Amino acid sequence: MIFPLKRNPITRTLGLLLALTFACAFAPKSACALQIEGVEIPPQVKVGGTTLHLNGAGMRTLSPMGIPINLYVASFYSPTPIRSEKAALAAVAPLQFNFTFLQGVNQGIISRAWREQFSQSITETYPGYEHDKDAFLRMVGNLDKYGRDTIEFVGDDTRVLDSGNLIGTIHGRNFQKAYLCLLFGPKPASSQLKPVLLGLSSTPKK
Repeated sequence: MIFPLKRNPITRTLGLLLALTFACAFAPKSACALQIEGVEIPPQVKVGGTTLHLNGAGMRTLSPMGIPINLYVASFYSPTPIRSEKAALAAVAPLQFNFTFLQGVNQGIISRAWREQFSQSITETYPGYEHDKDAFLRMVGNLDKYGRDTIEFVGDDTRVLDSGNLIGTIHGRNFQKAYLCLLFGPKPASSQLKPVLLGLSSTPKK
């Protein structure tokens, strides 16, 4: 008769850790959680009852006077991989975008930054665009360090959340197209983040 080998708890724990390490090492890129500048980025989220997968994530920095400042960590979730500008501009709900700020910022600074990005990046408008843009700007508020703005596409609605709390909704596919243009169009708000969110490059993880 062959008796099973007894394993002590420490051996079992080490075995589980080793198995998890190998699982993450050989799993697809989006299968394991990431951490960038202390911000944990889960591999999956749920939006409108649908499981979305991490498409890309990275950090935006600015370098005024040559001194780099880390502003926020962004992540983009979609049902299937999106790897090109054309595919991103045509993407439909459900989608989720997260922006976790690495510095505390007030509503005035955030609103002004979004307003400048809209003015620089939106190449096509539509009747009612100014109304929708202003509604969006009123929804962004003060954020403490590690506060998170989330933008979700659910059906034809764009939902704005502040650290998980729903602030408001903008109706219509037109605004979704404008928002996608802001991030992925020919004049994106951040040329640094565009390829990162498309999963074509990566930000060093710290």
